[in-house]
Amino acid sequence: MIFIGLAVHFNSYAKYDFKLGLGNLNEYVGKIQTDDQGTLNLLSVNPVVIFSLDYEYTPKILFTPDIGFTFPKSDRDENTNRFSFYSTLNLKYKMNDIYLLTGMGLFFTSISGAGGEENLNNGNSVDSFPLPDKVVVARNLIMNFGLGYNINEDFDILVHSFIFNLESKDQRAFSIGTNIHFHFGEFN
Repeated sequence: MIFIGLAVHFNSYAKYDFKLGLGNLNEYVGKIQTDDQGTLNLLSVNPVVIFSLDYEYTPKILFTPDIGFTFPKSDRDENTNRFSFYSTLNLKYKMNDIYLLTGMGLFFTSISGAGGEENLNNGNSVDSFPLPDKVVVARNLIMNFGLGYNINEDFDILVHSFIFNLESKDQRAFSIGTNIHFHFGEFN
């Protein structure tokens, strides 16, 4: 019954706003070793493109589904290529020019390589690690929390975090995104 009510509401008079965003996704902050000395990542350059749509439920509450993807690249290890894709369903609460964002989604990371093994420092010694010989895709359920600011009617900025493995204290990880969105304008 709730879904029928939402469908009638969206089809009757709701406003929509399509947005295109560009940003950076700093993945798994403090969880990835970046060099032989055991340094963990704090900031990385990982460009992301985002497509989103705001569905106005009330003037202050919006449903905001979005999809985003990074560009395929070889960054931390020249022997592997990475590509990330995500889709989230967010709830946005507007307070004048500032808004809060929260939601859930799915995050996919594709890793590919030529196969074989690679010897890497594991912090105390050197171990042999296998390289993928085909495309391997990791799937995660994520939580999303963010704070945004409407610069004007055409642009907004958003700082948000994806939380991975929320239920596991040891495996929990955070990715931080910074995005700027261009609004194509509201339409009914």
